[in-house]
Amino acid sequence: MDTNKNLIIGKNKYRILFSQKQIANKVNELAKKIATKYQNEGNPPILIYVLNGAMVFGVHLSESLDALGLVHQIDTVGLGRYNLKEQGGDIKLFSQPRADLSNRDLIVIEDVIDEGCTMNFLNDYLKACQPKSITFCALGLKAHHKLLNFSVRYIGFNQLGPEWLVGYGMDSEGCYRSLSDIYIKID
Repeated sequence: MDTNKNLIIGKNKYRILFSQKQIANKVNELAKKIATKYQNEGNPPILIYVLNGAMVFGVHLSESLDALGLVHQIDTVGLGRYNLKEQGGDIKLFSQPRADLSNRDLIVIEDVIDEGCTMNFLNDYLKACQPKSITFCALGLKAHHKLLNFSVRYIGFNQLGPEWLVGYGMDSEGCYRSLSDIYIKID
């Protein structure tokens, strides 16, 4: 990484898109909205992190919700669609949530909704579990997504371009998830 906050990964160059501070501010905004909605519900909502990309976002969001006093549970679902060449393929379910999701408020936590195919698949999968509600929270929503069979209630950064992103849970060939800023591929 150089002093201009550029990053070289293989033959590709990335520049910073969102700083750690911008991300933290957005996460806190989302947490406030979620806490306001679920503060007086009976059962605590279940946050379902979509692995692996939403791990970092999910943990920070959960910490913000804790600071606001919102009791909640955490579970995960493992889905995959992108290969090492950053191209979409068939959706694969690698791991299922462990909690009983029936009659519960579910909040799906996703890093970035790209084309939307994976989240459409997940929405259908979760509906079959007969929850009380399913709400989607994405740190980012790309502008070129396909028709979604659900609405994204909580969006951090909207109308993102189609470029590949790394950092803050998002990867390139399995690496760079631990970067605290989000970078955008520029060539």
